[in-house]
Order: sequence, then C-alpha cells, then structure tokens
Amino acid sequence: MALPIASTPILSGEEAEDFDRKILEGLKKPVYPVPTPKLDNAKRLIKEYADKLKKQC
Repeated sequence: MALPIASTPILSGEEAEDFDRKILEGLKKPVYPVPTPKLDNAKRLIKEYADKLKKQC
C-alpha cells in the first residue's frame, strides 16, 4: 500500500526570517567551478567508443 505524500511545510515567524536571511546571504557568495576529475576519463571513453564504431563500419 502506498504512503501518502506529506504536505510541504510552511515556515512562519522566526523560522521564515532565518530561512530568508540564509538565502539572501547565500546569494552574495560567489560560486566557483567545481573540479570534475571524472570528466577526462569520460572524454577518453567517448573517443574510444567512437573509434570502435568507426572500425566496425
């Protein structure tokens, strides 16, 4: 039997003000690129796969 989905919580009063303050502070912080160590590996695998397909044709 499926469980009902809980309703979205609504913040009010001090909780809402704290949440709003945290969001506004976060908007002022710069976001920098995150290193993706697996990207080079993914590129290599894609090239190998493309080469393999070319050899089959």
